[in-house]
Amino acid sequence: MTRRYAVGSVYRRASDGRWVGAVRVAGKRRLVYGETRKEAQALLDDLRAAARQGMVPADSRLTVGRYLASWLETKRSTVRPSTWESYEGHVRLHLAMLASVPLAHLLPTDVRNLVKNRQAEGCAPRTVAYTLMVLRMAIKQAVRDGLVPRNVALFVDAPRADRVEIRVLTTIEAHRLLALDTPSVPLWTLMIGTGLRLGESLGLRWSDVDLTIGSITVRVALRPVPRHARPDAAKWARTGQRLRLVEPKTDASRRTLALPVFVLRALHAQRDRQATLPRNFLGLVFTTPRGTPLDARNVSREFASDCEKAGLPHMRLHDLRHTAASMMLGQGSTLDDVKRVMGHASIALTSDTYGHLVEGRSREVADGMDRLLG
Repeated sequence: MTRRYAVGSVYRRASDGRWVGAVRVAGKRRLVYGETRKEAQALLDDLRAAARQGMVPADSRLTVGRYLASWLETKRSTVRPSTWESYEGHVRLHLAMLASVPLAHLLPTDVRNLVKNRQAEGCAPRTVAYTLMVLRMAIKQAVRDGLVPRNVALFVDAPRADRVEIRVLTTIEAHRLLALDTPSVPLWTLMIGTGLRLGESLGLRWSDVDLTIGSITVRVALRPVPRHARPDAAKWARTGQRLRLVEPKTDASRRTLALPVFVLRALHAQRDRQATLPRNFLGLVFTTPRGTPLDARNVSREFASDCEKAGLPHMRLHDLRHTAASMMLGQGSTLDDVKRVMGHASIALTSDTYGHLVEGRSREVADGMDRLLG
């Protein structure tokens, strides 16, 4: 005969050893689960408090998979298409093992097992950490909606990701790259001279360039539109129509930058070259020979080809941005200067990324103090 426990009790289930708490909410018996009696009792107290405030928690029929699907729909209109596509991919590929778990029954143990499973499958620590971040965001919304009393994903530590070694060009290597006679050199020149992101560089319009005073204003970026944001397209179409000018990454990304003279010369040359190309309807500074927007994948291939021609080792196109920051710091710019030029949202991001480049300047700082006070 199955033993029945009163509402409000906490007991240990014989089948799996879990501690279970029961409470009646809106006329229905609801259960909470914990790894210890204390944890189950705390969850039971949270559930009662939520019920008193009129918040109805999720029942056992709402699984993590169903909830994540609905959460993704709410995020579709609030984040950039590329960001949504990233969330969707992590939900589909990495959070699938939690899909059948009832949301109300999800425990830190389940999330820890997820982390262990992803690492055992060979996922990089950074990938696992991002997956955990997505789960935390989704459950945070569930807590706000009163579906669960706490965010169990917060009790699980993300794997430590090793710092990625930044590859930058030396001054000699940069000169060799920019000395090439290829159509893409003006683009490499802009990225090295200003630190623009690739999307910002490809989305730069002549209306945002002042060749008289030598400045540019970053207002938009060129981004591919994911398939989910194009219901009219049955598949990826290899045309310029799948590229779209979008708002910059952050508010800090909207910025006006003075141009070094060598960049200004490159833009003058680019304008003269474009005069021989078909009409550019978007007014972009950099286009294909047909006057259409450049695809980032094709640009990356062109960069690899130019690196080979210049006798440079393999590197990512994004490393030109790191090269720009490295050269700025090497010429005495502060981290705050670099933050504004690069369009970082916070000085912490700049410090985390490039702080090691200024650590070796402590002797210069000490010598400077000696010159003032010694």
